[in-house]
Amino acid sequence: MIVSFTGDPFLARRAARAEAELRGLEWRLLPPEPMAVQQAAGGGLFGPGGAIVDLREAGEAEWKELRGVLEALPQESVVLLYDPKPTAARSRWLGKHTEKRDHPTPRYREKVRWVTNEMKRMGLKAPAAVAHYLGELEADLEAIHAELEKLALLDGPLTLERVKAVVALDPPLSSFDLVDAAAAGRFERAMKLLRGLLDRGEEPLRILGALSKHFTRTAVLWAELQRRHLTEKDAAALLKLHPFAAKKLLAFARRIDEARLLRALDALAEAEKAAKTGRDPVLALERVLMALRG
Repeated sequence: MIVSFTGDPFLARRAARAEAELRGLEWRLLPPEPMAVQQAAGGGLFGPGGAIVDLREAGEAEWKELRGVLEALPQESVVLLYDPKPTAARSRWLGKHTEKRDHPTPRYREKVRWVTNEMKRMGLKAPAAVAHYLGELEADLEAIHAELEKLALLDGPLTLERVKAVVALDPPLSSFDLVDAAAAGRFERAMKLLRGLLDRGEEPLRILGALSKHFTRTAVLWAELQRRHLTEKDAAALLKLHPFAAKKLLAFARRIDEARLLRALDALAEAEKAAKTGRDPVLALERVLMALRG
């Protein structure tokens, strides 16, 4: 029997480890070496064996050779394949020849829900705002889980302020502060925030991408508001975003007028063009913020 674990690296590895424990296998990841896998899966005097194979770095040639060994194994052999990000061809093979268990990375509301469930599982009690904060961090699940383990060692109540002071992960890149400052006419404040992000090491293109998402989503909400009333729940469903983020975008879409929205979209298009043709992306970002001024 071959079971494969794909999707988010942290979730797939944890699921593979739980399966190994269930089957009485020692958690030891083998490289994709056909002879080593065949020997481990073949068993011995005490019955069938089992192998846990790490395919993260498996090249096409290695995989082709290993695939032949896997297909020839007896049905009673147990092989667990840890393959978070398989190629398209390998994914098809896994779907056909293994019991494929996919664990996609949760995003937006699902990620916040995952953090909430992890906190419950670990016995961590904190306000809902803590789960929202951690779920919106631009960090992978393993990094967030490591921070939760650190929080579990603290005494006393977990407040949002305390968590922010302890968590050693960068806060999420927020386009809201930049946009709100510029749209309110506080251009110097917007520029200071931009410089702060750049000094912290944020890539200009990443900031540009965040602004592009912000205004693309705003444009969707603005257009929808011209034809019907939108609730915060409607906005979250329309954008497939966490309600907190959707609420802020909806409020912004209600405030911004068509002229400024079009100016911002035009400036973003020009900024993306500049970035792709080798011109200064920071200057392009500044022009986007200028376009928001009334």
